[in-house]
Amino acid sequence: MHIEEQEIDEDLLVLAGDNLLDFSLSGFVSFFTGKQSTCIMRHYEPSLTALQRTGVATIDSSDKVLLMEEKPREPKSNWAVPPFYVYKREDLPLIRKAIESGCNTDAPGSFIAWLCSHTSVYAYPMPGKRWDIGNLQSYEQVKQEFDGSRLLKQ
Repeated sequence: MHIEEQEIDEDLLVLAGDNLLDFSLSGFVSFFTGKQSTCIMRHYEPSLTALQRTGVATIDSSDKVLLMEEKPREPKSNWAVPPFYVYKREDLPLIRKAIESGCNTDAPGSFIAWLCSHTSVYAYPMPGKRWDIGNLQSYEQVKQEFDGSRLLKQ
């Protein structure tokens, strides 16, 4: 399924479905509205091992993404980028251009990494916590952490 086939001609919020969040996305959408540019979410990650398994962004003082790398061996910052993006409508045609230019399509952050060198992208600081439940083991860990809390009952 392609964006062109679906005739998508509006801003697009993209989130990985295997995540639980303890915060609202309204601040992220408001940040996007204020910047009027494609935006990503970021959080501080102290673990080198964790940074090597995710997207990592270098950010300036205005929250602009200067560089984004997907799963870097030597991360240039501690700003981890979960797969939460708001794409500006005008940037959607660039997805096809990125793929034609050889952009990796396996990792969701690869397009953002490519896009940063072609237009302005901004990074919103994640206002809460998220849990990646991409497999049964990680789900069990989250379940133990909450031990029947309100998050898992909803």
